[in-house]
Amino acid sequence: MLNIWEVLLIAVAMSIDAFSVAFGVGCRFNRPRHYFRLSWHFGLFQFLMPLIGAFFGRILLKYTSNLNIIAGIILFIIAYKMIKDATVSDSERCYTTDPTKGLSLIFLSIATSMDALGVGISLALFPGNIFIPASVIGIVCIAFTFAGVYFGSLSRHFIGRYAEYFGAVVLVAIGIKFLVV
Repeated sequence: MLNIWEVLLIAVAMSIDAFSVAFGVGCRFNRPRHYFRLSWHFGLFQFLMPLIGAFFGRILLKYTSNLNIIAGIILFIIAYKMIKDATVSDSERCYTTDPTKGLSLIFLSIATSMDALGVGISLALFPGNIFIPASVIGIVCIAFTFAGVYFGSLSRHFIGRYAEYFGAVVLVAIGIKFLVV
């Protein structure tokens, strides 16, 4: 099983996308309702996706003994996507219409939590209850989303891109662990 520090590192890495999106939304939409809607939905989806991923990962375990390699590759792909997303200019991150309502909110929630689905597949390798790591990921995501809206409201040019680079490095390190162990 993963230790608490590894779970927290995964949670932080998974929350970087939510932070970055919330940062962009917070540039313009930073009322209490925006904080709540984004934090609640992003946290909920970040909690659910690892559970769904672990479910499918455990099914895959029945058909392949090389899930370590698959999990490592998934994490590398997610890390690549995070680095690629970090190159988007800050002006492209700031929203003009309120994305915290309706289908926009659902699509943003899904988009920011797709990497957690891949991590859930990876977490299927570890024995034990996936509910605890998924809960930690969801709670950390709520905090990061809240912080993203706050910092977005302060400045459009703060740390969003650098946070994505950090998250990508964490995922690469964990992916290497999957390949080595």
